[in-house]
Amino acid sequence: MIHELSARVVKNRPLTPRVYELVLELPPGSLRGVKPGQFLMLKPSPTFDPLGRRAFAFADLTESRAVVFYEVRGRGTKLLTRVKEGERLSVLLPLGKRVFPLEGERHLLLGGGIGLAGLTLLAKELFKRGKELLVAYGARSKEELALLSFLERLGVPFEVYTEDGSYGKRGLVTEALKRFKGWTVHACGPKGMLRAVKEATKGEAYLSLEERMACGYGVCLGCAVKTAGGYGRVCYEGPVFKAGEVEL
Repeated sequence: MIHELSARVVKNRPLTPRVYELVLELPPGSLRGVKPGQFLMLKPSPTFDPLGRRAFAFADLTESRAVVFYEVRGRGTKLLTRVKEGERLSVLLPLGKRVFPLEGERHLLLGGGIGLAGLTLLAKELFKRGKELLVAYGARSKEELALLSFLERLGVPFEVYTEDGSYGKRGLVTEALKRFKGWTVHACGPKGMLRAVKEATKGEAYLSLEERMACGYGVCLGCAVKTAGGYGRVCYEGPVFKAGEVEL
């Protein structure tokens, strides 16, 4: 069931000039049952300006706290950077019906840029269940590895790719696919990266899609993507889709 709640801002700090970590405190028990792949929507300021909400993946959870990461891309996220600790924001959660599958014994998680935030809760759950996994995190350069410290704290196996070779392995994060054939693949990141994952896995990967959305529960149709059967709403039929089901 979707709930509208008041969340207290515990932390809202920059990791890089464009990427921020936001920690929200919610009523005890309100995060129970949230699944890897689901997301929340929040109003980026305590006022009615802007009116619309913004969607963010659950990067980590405790009994009453949610961690999300966001990149400053427009007016809404710019306003969010000004929210102070102790202020309260209106939050809708949990959203998203289709989530990452946990079946299978070996899992490869590919996160491109801020897209890694959509996979870390999954990594944590797979690790807890004793699954064999690897998180591959990619960015253009060392300076853009905003979530590296967070990933290190999770304690899951991971490797890093940078396009310019300034940190970790040189190349695209999709290079990892060559070494882990037969593993269940999950990915979140830029469209170009997801297209490459779709092609390399012959449509068998699970993709968490990011689209602009206004409502979060399938009414406005603003986040519709073309699928093999017509159109699917990322917020409702997704956000996780089998790669072969969607056009990118």
